[in-house]
Amino acid sequence: MDGPAGNLRASTKKDFEKMNHPSKERSGLLTVSVLLGGFIFLYLSLFRLPAIPIPYLQGDSATYLFNASRMLHGQAIYRDFFEFTPPATEVFYLILFKIFGDRAWIPNGTLILLGLSAAYLMIVIARKVIPGKAAYLPAALFLVVPFRSHLDATHHWFSTVFAIAALAVVIQRITAMRLVVAGALCGVAVCFTQSTGLPALLALGLFFLWAAATRQMSWINFRRAQLYLWSPFVIVAVLFNVYFVFSAGLKTFLFQTVVFGLRYWRSEHWNRFSVYMTDMPVLHPWYRLPVFAIWASIYLLVPLIYILFFVRYRDEKTERTDMPWDRLVLIALMGLMLFLGVAAAPSWLRVSCAAPPGVILFVWFMNSPGRFLRIRTAALWAIVIILAVGECGERWMGWQQVVKLPIGRVVMYSRVEYQMVDFLLKDTKPGDYFFGNNVLNYLLDLRDPSPIPYVTSSDYTRPEQIQQTIQGLEKHDVKYIYWSSNFDMPPEAGGGSNHVAPLRAYLVSHYQRVKSIEGDDCSRSFWEKLSDVPPAPIPPPIPLPPLDQDEASPANTNGQN
Repeated sequence: MDGPAGNLRASTKKDFEKMNHPSKERSGLLTVSVLLGGFIFLYLSLFRLPAIPIPYLQGDSATYLFNASRMLHGQAIYRDFFEFTPPATEVFYLILFKIFGDRAWIPNGTLILLGLSAAYLMIVIARKVIPGKAAYLPAALFLVVPFRSHLDATHHWFSTVFAIAALAVVIQRITAMRLVVAGALCGVAVCFTQSTGLPALLALGLFFLWAAATRQMSWINFRRAQLYLWSPFVIVAVLFNVYFVFSAGLKTFLFQTVVFGLRYWRSEHWNRFSVYMTDMPVLHPWYRLPVFAIWASIYLLVPLIYILFFVRYRDEKTERTDMPWDRLVLIALMGLMLFLGVAAAPSWLRVSCAAPPGVILFVWFMNSPGRFLRIRTAALWAIVIILAVGECGERWMGWQQVVKLPIGRVVMYSRVEYQMVDFLLKDTKPGDYFFGNNVLNYLLDLRDPSPIPYVTSSDYTRPEQIQQTIQGLEKHDVKYIYWSSNFDMPPEAGGGSNHVAPLRAYLVSHYQRVKSIEGDDCSRSFWEKLSDVPPAPIPPPIPLPPLDQDEASPANTNGQN
């Protein structure tokens, strides 16, 4: 690696370049082939032929899509509704909505874009450390295992793509310009997710610390490298968010994006360490058993692969001088820091988003010289093909129903979800007010009278949010409310208190239950507004507390998973 940031040892680079690499023409053909295969696989996973999207909206993506829809209709993020992550995801979807309209295919097309972008970047990175055709294996494994395992067009995948883009920029060589670009890419990543952009930048900083400590870089160049990284990172993060700070107010912006996360985010089970390996997928019928292997492999791969690499590096760094150790250390540090960014709440999705560097290192391990090398790599390619065919084939075997929605036709594979959509579709029109389920709000183009899309049974939903919801229900003509039995459950250990009692009382006194739907996980019901009921007394709003009061509660806040 060369340039103003310092010179690392060139021997490993020269020795590695002697390995068997395809020619430029052949490597280009292989890259196109892998990406084309990835496109076909993702398209068949996300669309029913010829072009009917499958709505994967049970994760976080529904929240961000609905937030963007709110912004499209004139509301301001942080000021008119709550969001604890930076606004880049909403801005991305808002731009697409302005260009194409609020269409059902947008999240599916976004997932294809994210998946192929990550796959291409992994090819660029893997070719620097893995010789031959095996360099294309990490991208294929990534698409069919961690990425396909959780098709959720949420902020996590956006930030992951920009983080590994920063890695791809500096993996070959280091110059001042490349460092500036890498720092800016980490700045973009932090505009999507706080827990990814900053760890990615810290990984690059730690790599240069390692380089200086091992005398592959001078300490003067180490300090220069930090300047080149941190300056564009701060500039991008500040410039992107400054409009939203002025729109909502600095106090509100900081509370929602910083203080709320520190105080209340961990109240939900999914946001604590106890979520680790608890989200086991459904294993019936029998042909879904391979899904368990996918689920287990993600949790076993990350962070174990990073630990194994550093053990091997310690043992072989002086003997295997032909290996590009500097690049491998950079990849391992990036993967380790991405995992540490989500280690406080290592759900399946978050661990999957930290997996790309680990997948590269896994293939590097499997492609190491030794017995059965060809069998090892051939077995991995066979696994990729079998999983890809199995995942696509599963969609053709189950129940399905095409539904025409205000945002376009979709094909639904969940009977419970179809029953909910079908009930509201018959008696609502776009623009009507509805509360309790942001997935239904988005699919049916309905408005939310509350600054929160739904409630929870823990401190994640604040008392002030309940008050604001009641105010919104009184202000707007809200015919239907969705209510899940989970809302009435006592919070789990460490979840604080359930604050929904006033809203529950308002629901019972002003609405009547007209539809109940039973599912595997909970009971769902729809409540219709009664006629001739007196308005509920509305208490005065509670002002936003000072940021330094630990027990204060915010106004204009809500929660999400």
